[in-house]
Amino acid sequence: MRALLRSPLSLAILTACTGVSPEPPGQSGRLEARWTGADTGAMAATATAEWCDKRRALEIRGVQGDTGLALVLYPVDSIEADTYRVVQPDGADTLAPAAGIGLRLFKSNAIQGYQGDSGSVVLERAESGELSATLSARARSVVNGQLVTLSGSVQGLTVVPQGRGCRPEPAADSADTMPTTPRE
Repeated sequence: MRALLRSPLSLAILTACTGVSPEPPGQSGRLEARWTGADTGAMAATATAEWCDKRRALEIRGVQGDTGLALVLYPVDSIEADTYRVVQPDGADTLAPAAGIGLRLFKSNAIQGYQGDSGSVVLERAESGELSATLSARARSVVNGQLVTLSGSVQGLTVVPQGRGCRPEPAADSADTMPTTPRE
């Protein structure tokens, strides 16, 4: 669980699910997703897309109530229409083009987190510059290993620079320490 809290994807989901960062007008699209398996459900939410130049990563997030879905796409150099293979979040940044996926669900008395381990995200760019994507993936519970199958789409995304502060991953030798300073 500690490793989950250190991953950029997990931080994106946790940040997205706090509801503290308002979305600028004209900077959001729409995310729709469904999942079946160990849990079954669906969501439809406003989506945001933020580019982190330091990490070369595009974060796409959507939150509906206590449910959140985040995709982190790692292109080779810049954001390109492409098929991004879904891999475990820990290695996604070294396997470009690749994607990491995180799903956060609130069950009756607990929060359940899932990480994508296979599948794909197909990213497309319209002539207007807006991005859209389709998602087809499998995700595994970080608590008990149960599986869900995810499908969904994102439409009308306008990419903005990451507003929460774009930080590189912590060094391997600091992997067991959590930040002690407040987040931006």
